[in-house]
Amino acid sequence: MKITVILSLCLLFISCKQKMKAPDTAQIFGEGKISTEAPEFASTLNAQENVVFFNRTSADRSTMKIMYSLYDGKHWSAAKDLPFSNGQYRDVDPFVTPDGNRLYFSSTRPVGTHKKEGVYNTWYVKKTRDGWSKPINPGSPFNSDSTDIFVTMTTTGNAYFVSEREKRGIVRSEYKKGSYQSSKSIELKLNGKSIYASNPCISYDETFLIVAARDPEGNGSPDLFVSWNNNGAWSELINLGLQVNSEYADFAPSLSKDQKTLFFTSERPGIIPKQEKNVRPPGDIYYVNIEPILNTLK
Repeated sequence: MKITVILSLCLLFISCKQKMKAPDTAQIFGEGKISTEAPEFASTLNAQENVVFFNRTSADRSTMKIMYSLYDGKHWSAAKDLPFSNGQYRDVDPFVTPDGNRLYFSSTRPVGTHKKEGVYNTWYVKKTRDGWSKPINPGSPFNSDSTDIFVTMTTTGNAYFVSEREKRGIVRSEYKKGSYQSSKSIELKLNGKSIYASNPCISYDETFLIVAARDPEGNGSPDLFVSWNNNGAWSELINLGLQVNSEYADFAPSLSKDQKTLFFTSERPGIIPKQEKNVRPPGDIYYVNIEPILNTLK
């Protein structure tokens, strides 16, 4: 009797700890629960990989909310709303810090009594015993008078995000002695020329950076590229290839905390089949085993 109970508890523990196995070629993530007929984009998982936060929008993309889904070891639950993201403002691009204590996101919600129309700022909520705190604006260097969006961080706290404060592009803010330093631009090149890239996804050890960019010699749709960190200098962008990218827009990358799985958004035919010309596809969230892909590109 005791052996049976102990065995049952062990099996339960194993099933709760079981993580997803990512495919070698990109596939739809959480079909019917996370990826649906509605537009979805920009996902982030906690360290245990049993909670995912992501964006879902209305069909016309006028309402953008951050939602979450729970994983029981086999299935993802139906997505639920977060109390601080109810559609009143456009809340996008969630990112859970490696320690799981903060959820960063970008939002058009007003800052104090001042609000510049259409400008996104960086916000975060703290994890509490009962859920999440009210949204907090971290101020400078995360925010400025211009749009600041799509935050991602290393385990040491160094932050990468897109800013339009000076030159539109990716910037880095070092976390040093308990505070964030002034942001500095990151220069990325493709085919030997500097290029605008967005949606930065920094690896947690800061050894590589995955971004969305349009190849001037490509079909005009953004693809996902990787750049390697060489003591602060970034290598030429390398396309992640057909196991990840498609002829459609591929963007909003994020990594599992073990850096073995890449999550991203794609507007390729998925839940919704190919759309008529000039009709923007809704987009779904995809995932893929990124480890062997990166190994071949080093």
